[in-house]
Amino acid sequence: MPPFQSPPPPVQDLSSDDTPWAAHPLSGFGLVFQLSQRAGQLQFTQASESAQMVCGLSAQALLRSSTAFVGRIHAADQADFHASLQASALHGEPWNWEGRILTEGEIKWINIRAAVKRLDATQVQWNGIMINISHARRRESDLRDMAAHMERAREQERARLARDMHDELGQLLTALKMDISLLRRRLGPDDAQLNSMTQLVDAATAAGRRVAAQLRPAVLDLGLSDGLLWLAEEFSQRYGIPVSHQIEGAGELDDLTAIQIFRIAQEAFTNIARHAQAKSVRLTLAHTPGLIALDIVDDGLGFTPATQTSEKSFGLRGMRERAHLLGGTLDCASVPNHGTTLRVRVPCTECGKPADAPTSGKPISA
Repeated sequence: MPPFQSPPPPVQDLSSDDTPWAAHPLSGFGLVFQLSQRAGQLQFTQASESAQMVCGLSAQALLRSSTAFVGRIHAADQADFHASLQASALHGEPWNWEGRILTEGEIKWINIRAAVKRLDATQVQWNGIMINISHARRRESDLRDMAAHMERAREQERARLARDMHDELGQLLTALKMDISLLRRRLGPDDAQLNSMTQLVDAATAAGRRVAAQLRPAVLDLGLSDGLLWLAEEFSQRYGIPVSHQIEGAGELDDLTAIQIFRIAQEAFTNIARHAQAKSVRLTLAHTPGLIALDIVDDGLGFTPATQTSEKSFGLRGMRERAHLLGGTLDCASVPNHGTTLRVRVPCTECGKPADAPTSGKPISA
């Protein structure tokens, strides 16, 4: 299969071109076609000779029957194909669709771009190009796999640092505190300098525990539900903002899925603390067969759509990339002075173990 080429400029109306369709100049990019729909019936009326290369069917086979092409569309993409086609016909907007087709021996990804024209009350016509984007899709898949590998390595490093900080630093601080206790026996219990040193050691111990928990909360080893509950409690205690929660047991998730969802929630709470000036937060985790749904809602300042695309919105972009890494989606809806709603939907596979019992909670106060 030839390497994927950059797509040509957006297709306008190829029907006005006098060049024979079979040898159309754009056929070097993909299958140039004309598709008509009358009374709900599809029919290819023009097709370039590159049809065989793109969809595994000859131009003559396409012209004889559109059913041969539609039948090759992957079953999981059939509904989206027809929905996008009919939306284009209904609204008169350009048709842009990506999906999989089944050819002999392989599955290909194609992109269809076409301009639409209504010929009469019953007939609609599309003139456009169909491009094989399998190579780009494979590269995207490889990049996603690499990102997942790097994310796993990063989390393993965080876990190692958290253990080292908890164990080694904790042991050193404990030994230092014991030495201070021995000195206190010699210098007396009221020595101001020793008391100050004790307070500094206690503060360092608390800071070490807090940083270790941020790197990798030990409670996360018990599952995503317990990790989110700990996160809500820690946020409420630290910032004095009550968090109400409805957390269902997420069942047995793979480590990457659980950690990424937890990191999304962690970043969301960080953004609320820094920017939202919220008075309350609501956290919801729902588990249905094959899907994990996480909603985080605050009543803070909110923001405008322009803020989401600004250079400062790296937190939101990072959360969205984490969701995409899991094959999921992240939507953020916000109205200035009316708060923000973050919705995360991630597919998950069952591991054969029952989910924990639902945990319903009242607001967590500071």
